[in-house]
Amino acid sequence: MLTLFPNIHQGRRLKKDDQINGDLPFVMAGTTNTGVVRNIGNDVRVFPKHSLTIDIFGNTFYRGYEFGAGDDTGVFWNDKMKDSKVLLYLKTIIEKSLVGKYDFGSKLRASQTHNFQFDIPKINNQIDYTFMSDFIRAVEKLVIKDLVIWADKKIAATKEIVDGV
Repeated sequence: MLTLFPNIHQGRRLKKDDQINGDLPFVMAGTTNTGVVRNIGNDVRVFPKHSLTIDIFGNTFYRGYEFGAGDDTGVFWNDKMKDSKVLLYLKTIIEKSLVGKYDFGSKLRASQTHNFQFDIPKINNQIDYTFMSDFIRAVEKLVIKDLVIWADKKIAATKEIVDGV
């Protein structure tokens, strides 16, 4: 069995009333602002950029920056895995496998995730990091293409209205 994330840690409890203003993004459970509740100046563990966070509800996010985390958030990283595209691919696979499994009555904790298994692309029984990275790049290009088409349609519609006046 391959271990994608040899580093799995839970954040620590930091009540809202105890948080002080600062520069470190602080991650808690939720999807608003990708779980970042505020920037703090408290003396908390700083987790490395190129990490994934998974909260008690299974919400999963890629973090391309250093951050702190509350006790309702697990942090996953591999010091050898720095490609944001690969991590975005893995984030999606993990999050999709967790959808609907956790809620207030059944919370996910980092300690429960050590034996999770996910289907990931492999070639010759090795993780295919190139496929994952290329796949995300292709998706990004398609999104940009669709955005350009949408913007062109908006511009054309605006011109039609302006020319008609």
